[in-house]
Amino acid sequence: MRTQWRVVAGMAGAQHQGIDYTALYGHPKFARLDFDAQDALLAQVQHIEAGALAAMSEQSHLAEQEAEDQRQVTEAIEQRAELCYLQEEQQRINVQELMNVMQLPEGYGDGCFVA
Repeated sequence: MRTQWRVVAGMAGAQHQGIDYTALYGHPKFARLDFDAQDALLAQVQHIEAGALAAMSEQSHLAEQEAEDQRQVTEAIEQRAELCYLQEEQQRINVQELMNVMQLPEGYGDGCFVA
């Protein structure tokens, strides 16, 4: 039964819908049981299925949360890199302005700082 899951694959990934019960009904050991034993076994399988679906859903939720956290970290790193680039560019502009001011002829601006 571990390989008999109904899975829907889409853009968001694979989602398990539940067990394919036709594989259970067609199994020779299940067919040899009487109806009461089949009902008891089916109830047990459904109980296990519900627990497994809950566990897989939790794993999927944790994976989605981890992906969101990773996206936020990546975005913060990109913003920090952009800020560093802008600061470096502003420093280059400031240095260039200072170099331009220093190259002015003496007496120009009467000693005032001109940027």
